[in-house]
Amino acid sequence: MIDSNQKNGQASLLRQRVSEVRARLKERSLDALLISSVINRFYLTAWQGDAESGFVLVTNEKNFIITDSRYIEHVFKETAGFEVVETSEGIGPTLADLLGKSRLKRVGYESHDLNVFSYQRIKKFTKGTKLVPAAHLIEEIRAVKSDDEVSKLKKATDIAAKAFNHILNVIKLGVTEAEIAWEMEKYMRGAGAEKMAWEPFIVAAGLNSSMPHYGAGDTKVKKGDMVQLDYGCSWQGYKCDISRVAFVGKPSEEQARIYNLVLEAQNLGLALVKNGKSGAVIDLAVRKFLEKQTSHFYRHSLGHGVGLEVHELPYINARRKSRLEAGNVITIEPGIYIPHWGGVRIEDTVLVTKDGYQTLTKAPKQIKEVTI
Repeated sequence: MIDSNQKNGQASLLRQRVSEVRARLKERSLDALLISSVINRFYLTAWQGDAESGFVLVTNEKNFIITDSRYIEHVFKETAGFEVVETSEGIGPTLADLLGKSRLKRVGYESHDLNVFSYQRIKKFTKGTKLVPAAHLIEEIRAVKSDDEVSKLKKATDIAAKAFNHILNVIKLGVTEAEIAWEMEKYMRGAGAEKMAWEPFIVAAGLNSSMPHYGAGDTKVKKGDMVQLDYGCSWQGYKCDISRVAFVGKPSEEQARIYNLVLEAQNLGLALVKNGKSGAVIDLAVRKFLEKQTSHFYRHSLGHGVGLEVHELPYINARRKSRLEAGNVITIEPGIYIPHWGGVRIEDTVLVTKDGYQTLTKAPKQIKEVTI
């Protein structure tokens, strides 16, 4: 149960987030922002709802939650500092009324999230207002985590790390990928996770490990297999993301070579993480290291932000020129994928600090530690 101090702390945090949104509105000469993203709505209001449950409107003076009768009581219980507007006509007419009363002429909308049908309906009813695309405005704010957010991310990664230690004692000859995945999910739910970070997460045995986003099937573990795991869980809305490999029996010389090569590449990437560093520079350095060793190095991003979503800003990618900031929580996850042989990806979640980084993922990854 949340006590009064926690409630006051949450209210203060939400007010700060709204203030940051207003500052961005001023920079873009916008009178308001219409928020359709469920994740961004939760970030600003602490209200959990589904994709159909409503919108948030932040103006330079007031904040509104627009929803229907199904959610009114829930909204009042979950959040404060927002005027609740009940609608029975849908978003278009209700929003038109609000915009008219507040005389809002330039309203940003989440062009990366709002579907075409909803956009057209809103536009039909708000002809006197200019709707301005404002993609990822809140995501840019979310990229820098508060101490409270970091604490929640640490809890999620701690649960996931313990799940890996647990599953090392479960993986054995004849067990299927799906059985391993189910055992991991049960363990994480039992340890307090509210759900998995995504489904299906990856348990790829043997040759299946060469497919970066394989999933989990009915393939049985055999002696000599590498088992690639890529999974995460959610705790109080915050996700984690971790990749590890387990060896079933002593690794072959080639398996050990590839694994240690990926581990060395990851250590190189981690060593470059610090406040102000370009994500592109980090990614390119790791790619150049691996391409001297193999043509099968990763084609995906070296890493990405983690928070309320598994994949969010910033992206550690050679095509992205943005720089890291202290408070970013990111992954570093190089991989080598060899078709008809197998693959290795090692991934940790880290907090960017002023002087470097802090590892949140406390799961073993030295080859002796992950050999069953």
